[in-house]
Amino acid sequence: MHFAGDKIVAFESVEELIRAARNGRSQKEFADLLEVDQSMVSKYERGKASPPISVINRCMRLVHTAVGETAPSAEQLAERVRVSLADPDLGPVRSALSRL
Repeated sequence: MHFAGDKIVAFESVEELIRAARNGRSQKEFADLLEVDQSMVSKYERGKASPPISVINRCMRLVHTAVGETAPSAEQLAERVRVSLADPDLGPVRSALSRL
């Protein structure tokens, strides 16, 4: 899920998450931020390699952090999701998540 203002956007793939987290940065700059080789960022974006959970977590934090804001903790991210999912229009999403 990605928060765009007050709206939740669900990522359909890890590739989408990686591209959203890169947010216009060069692959080299983004790779340095993630502490991986630039070639790995390219592979992640093309679906040719699966990033480790540490990279996914870092990307989630980048996606959920506004410019100039410090990265939220896992607990803060979970709270944002809980608050957003309380929206009455998201009943189907809550149902789907409860089956996971």
